[in-house]
Amino acid sequence: MQNMLKELLGKTGIRRLVFPGIAILVVTAGCGIPVAGLQPEYPPVERRTFSILTEFVEVSSLEPTLRWEPFPRPIDRKAGEEGGLDRIGEVTYELRLWKTTTGESAELVYARGGLKVPHHILEKPLEPGTRYLWSVRAGFTVDGHFQVIEWGLAGYLLRGQTVPNDSCFRFQTPENAPPPEFFTRGTRLRRVCVRRA
Repeated sequence: MQNMLKELLGKTGIRRLVFPGIAILVVTAGCGIPVAGLQPEYPPVERRTFSILTEFVEVSSLEPTLRWEPFPRPIDRKAGEEGGLDRIGEVTYELRLWKTTTGESAELVYARGGLKVPHHILEKPLEPGTRYLWSVRAGFTVDGHFQVIEWGLAGYLLRGQTVPNDSCFRFQTPENAPPPEFFTRGTRLRRVCVRRA
């Protein structure tokens, strides 16, 4: 197993082996941005030249679908070909979303756990023209014992700090977004439930 991991380290964008038993690795995104944990697919991670922090990428609606790579990742599967992955079961995801505030803090505005798939449509609209931080991590069982991987981070990896921090994934909502009842992929209308008092 160690020889295989050394070979993978030499052939891929992997920067550092974090947890050799399950091959939780830091990889570089396609554009050379270091990512720890699960890599986001949407919104993507972007960074300007010479910047250590990632950009606030604008999403298309106030209820975006956040997507990330599934666990175990393909690189984990390659590293685990000699055994170990068959011991992993019951993979779920935990998602957190924070609204940025002044200073170096943020307000938790959305959290979901026990997600079975590597994507999630936000169930309540966000504020227009607002910046958000988000992160996701996988939870799973190994031989019946529950484990979690580290929270997803990108850019300048502040791994020794709790989330939220400046390394969390980032996005901003559009200033003039369509009303939440419209689903932005195509022109399909989403059902809106109205409760009557």
